[in-house]
Amino acid sequence: NVQFAVCGSAMRFLANAVAQRAKLETDAVYKEFASNLVPNSHVVPAGVIAVNRAQEYGYTLLTAV
Repeated sequence: NVQFAVCGSAMRFLANAVAQRAKLETDAVYKEFASNLVPNSHVVPAGVIAVNRAQEYGYTLLTAV
């Protein structure tokens, strides 16, 4: 059972960068990102806090590059 937490703060930052380059609205880009997440994903306000809370419940953080 894999769960993906997507950092809303990082997603907002990236949406802003894409919007500026493409001359689009940041909110529209953010919504596009959010609507195309992989299954079992959910946006959290701050990824760092979500990871800390999940680890308190026994979850493990895996980073793949």
